[in-house]
Amino acid sequence: MFEMSIVRIGLIILIAASLGAFWYLDTVFYHWDGVLPQPEEMVVETVPESSKNNTIFNKPKEFVPTNEWQIIQEGQLIPPGLHVQIDLQTGEKKAKLMEGNINNKSKYSLAITDSHKPENFIDPNRMPDNSHKFRSYEKLKDDLKDLNMTIKSDMDVMDELSRKFQEQMKVYEDSGKNLQNILTDLEYLLHQVDTAEVFAKNKGIQLIIIPCINSNSSYLKSQGALLLGSAASNNQKVQIASLENDVIPLLLKHIDNEFTFSVQKNCIFALSSITRRFPLAQKQLIDNNGIQIFMSVFKTPISKFNTKLKLKVTQLLEDLTIEIEDAKLTFKEETNKQLNIEAAERVRQYDNLHLKDKLVENGWCNILGDEFIILSNQIPLDEENNAMVEASGKSLLALQKLCKVKLQGNKEFYQSFYKLETYYKQLVQNDVFFDELYQLTTELTNTYDPVLE
Repeated sequence: MFEMSIVRIGLIILIAASLGAFWYLDTVFYHWDGVLPQPEEMVVETVPESSKNNTIFNKPKEFVPTNEWQIIQEGQLIPPGLHVQIDLQTGEKKAKLMEGNINNKSKYSLAITDSHKPENFIDPNRMPDNSHKFRSYEKLKDDLKDLNMTIKSDMDVMDELSRKFQEQMKVYEDSGKNLQNILTDLEYLLHQVDTAEVFAKNKGIQLIIIPCINSNSSYLKSQGALLLGSAASNNQKVQIASLENDVIPLLLKHIDNEFTFSVQKNCIFALSSITRRFPLAQKQLIDNNGIQIFMSVFKTPISKFNTKLKLKVTQLLEDLTIEIEDAKLTFKEETNKQLNIEAAERVRQYDNLHLKDKLVENGWCNILGDEFIILSNQIPLDEENNAMVEASGKSLLALQKLCKVKLQGNKEFYQSFYKLETYYKQLVQNDVFFDELYQLTTELTNTYDPVLE
């Protein structure tokens, strides 16, 4: 009985404790048995489909360059050494491998393009894909055709100037500037050997030079002779073309009849370029009274311009007489059989000219002697007169066997050597530049003074 009472008491206490717990919960958490309220604010971030895979664990797909252009995705890294292109209109970026430099990771290339340009547009600043290969002139012209751009060689420019000249010649007036500009540009181009040869081959002498020389304009005459002299200088093909077109008689006529200094000077220059080291041209000069016309220059009244012309003639004739001696020396010393045969032919041609004899016959020795007398009486001498002493002195030495006879007994001529020798001896003490002239006058004194023989 007692044990049963204890059990009942325990059950009563348990029931009482349970009822107390329910009462406490009901008072602290009201409506605890209902639905819990929702929070006042809840932020839910919607993730786009395209970026579901781009988590911190999934970086942008690696850019693998090829030889074809590929679009560079936003945030996508590219390796160095690629050819990169950016479109300024759309902002789109593309990249591909550099051609010819696939393995070179230190090279970079960037191209900025305009999406409005045609697909076949060729950027003139961009190196061609095959820039490492030789590209012909015609290929370059084709590449630039779409840009309405052209490239011109010196030959193209020369042909264009020649065409413009012929057009302007039809409407030329003395005051016109177009022809002057054309002829000035041509003269610059014709200093180049290859260009001058093409000019002659394209009948530039017939179409441009001869019309200039035959015109009534002193300017055109002068410029035509200058063009010819520039083209023929050290250019055998132009020398031959000049000879074939009979320009030597035209040039000689203007030296004799023209009173304009620039025309006479440039005609002498042209003759000098055509005849040097060209015996056939020298023969045509002699046959057209060239020696007599040259001598006439020394008979005109002394003037500033006349002095310059005399120097030009003296220097030309000095060169022609000295090259005869050079040809004979080459013939004696040449050991190569073929070259020796050629040297022998040159000597034969020079001998057939009898140039030295013709110079002496036309009074060249006496003219040179008179020039030395005039120069010795003009001391101190300027640069131009010093050049005249040199040219005249070398001519007298080259012609000494013939001129000694002609100048024999001319005491004033002998005295001119002493004066000039003493003058240059004093100058050379302060300036070695005059040593060559001093040595020249000393040699002339020893050669022509009969007392010292």
